[in-house]
Amino acid sequence: MSIKAKRWTAAAAAGVLALTASVAAIASAPAKHSAESASGESAKHVLLISVDGLHQSDLATWVHDHPTSTLAQLSGAGTVFTSASTAKPSDSFPGLLAMVTGGSPKSTGVFYDDSYDRTLFTPAAQTPTSTQDCSGTPGAETLYAENLDQNAPSTANGGVGTRTILGPGNTSPKIDPTQLPYAKIGGKCVPVTPNDFLKTNTIFSVIKKAGMRTAWSDKHPAYQIVNGHGTPNAVDDLFAPEINADKIPATLTDTRSQQITFPFPNPSGDPNGPILTDYVGDTEAYDQIKVDAVLNQIDGLPSTGGSSHVGTPAVFGMNFQSVSVGQKVIDPTLSCERSNNGPGCDHQYVPGGYKPGTLAFTKQMSGVTDYPPAHTSVHTPGALNYVDGALGQMVSELKAKGLWNSTEIVISAKHGQSPIDPVELKKIGHAVTGVLQTDNNIAVAQNTDDDVALVWLKNQAQSSAAVTALTTAPGQGRANVENVLSGAALANTFGDPLANSRTPDLIVEPTLGTIYSHSGAKVAEHGGFAAPDTHVALLVVNGGAASQTGPDYNNDPVQTAQIAPTILEMLGLNANGLDAVKAEGTQPLPGFGDSGD
Repeated sequence: MSIKAKRWTAAAAAGVLALTASVAAIASAPAKHSAESASGESAKHVLLISVDGLHQSDLATWVHDHPTSTLAQLSGAGTVFTSASTAKPSDSFPGLLAMVTGGSPKSTGVFYDDSYDRTLFTPAAQTPTSTQDCSGTPGAETLYAENLDQNAPSTANGGVGTRTILGPGNTSPKIDPTQLPYAKIGGKCVPVTPNDFLKTNTIFSVIKKAGMRTAWSDKHPAYQIVNGHGTPNAVDDLFAPEINADKIPATLTDTRSQQITFPFPNPSGDPNGPILTDYVGDTEAYDQIKVDAVLNQIDGLPSTGGSSHVGTPAVFGMNFQSVSVGQKVIDPTLSCERSNNGPGCDHQYVPGGYKPGTLAFTKQMSGVTDYPPAHTSVHTPGALNYVDGALGQMVSELKAKGLWNSTEIVISAKHGQSPIDPVELKKIGHAVTGVLQTDNNIAVAQNTDDDVALVWLKNQAQSSAAVTALTTAPGQGRANVENVLSGAALANTFGDPLANSRTPDLIVEPTLGTIYSHSGAKVAEHGGFAAPDTHVALLVVNGGAASQTGPDYNNDPVQTAQIAPTILEMLGLNANGLDAVKAEGTQPLPGFGDSGD
């Protein structure tokens, strides 16, 4: 059943319509585009970029306000899909996996980077004995993030982590297998790697099998998941510097021999010091490490640089974190509330990405943020300014290496962010767990909550009681419940939780602007089903196409899952080689590929 506990208010609905409206006038859908270079052959390279958090409204506003920017030029040479939606839940894992598998969590089995599996067992490193033999009752949290890194906090080291951004020799940090959840397979108790937690193959699996080179860069070594089930080496060049490192150096020399400066370092790993995503400037410095790795790959080198020429990958790319951080973070120095009126605090500072009521960008998103000399003389470009410039570096390098005419570029986002208008923000803590466990004695095995709540119950027979508790007073009001997805409606979309070990028993959608947190560090989140979370940018540029006089706008409702079969067809490969495409019937984007009419 899908129970609507409360309708959106007219004001909230109007806000969603306003935020999704395009700044530019939208033309009719474009004519069909082929995935071919200027020579008439299939594209030789596809560069896939996820600008995490980037709404379609952000792209439209930025292009309108910056007509000579890289994103404006790319839009003018490509197709802008104005009604693109990312995966639901709109978390980073399902968001990226949609782009590289063509499927939803029903096929991939991945609902969030932090979820639950009723058949798995706790990581050995997190048990009192630091061992795991898969005895006892199964059921374990499946967290695939920075917790997997070597030197992550564990029972054995007293909960102290010493993770670094890059490993020895500027390689990616490594995964500690004892930090993985365990499964009983063939009578043996074995750790489950990220790629085998995924139930399907990926574009990297198919492209590597066709004899082409593959690469990807992302924010944790856990993004090894993009290799695909059963093919741990499908990505030839996986580069995954750790965004949630414990130690942040003042500077480091990256794989392109560029000196990267972190404005707010924490070289000792002081748990009271800043983390990388506390500051937009630190996040931009981190993103630049990945940008330089991509520039190496454009040059035909490995992400780690050097002199060994391995060839530019057929498919490669990265995610940007800067915009996501710019949209949500409350600056620890400039915010007088967060810094307790510390040195450098600015009473005029507006946190997050958007000014209340106007939806105009803050300096964190567009402009320059200045820090007073009393703290540190730092001038941080807005997140969109930085990302636009970084994309410009990639375009320039493609042209310099003679690859522009044979490269397709796809720019989208794993997720959006909610709320866009900070006036709508309501931080209410982990209210769903409180309603269920404290108020109604319904035991929760796992509740993953941001601006959505995925709930796995200890006793699945209590599902109906849990729905009632959350959709009637006082629980509905306490948890700001808009909708609870359960029963047949849940099973049809995500699989039956009584048969699928991964599917939550309940998915709770709160009213717009609600975040299940009291954190003083953020003003937005993602994961939910509302438009601010899911209505993302999608831009496809054929570098080899004839010059356009402006953007082609396609208004058709599309899904980011359609990117996966589109990429395969761009490279002259069969999209039905993807497990999830076959299971869900995912089509290429309209106007691209043989099935895209």
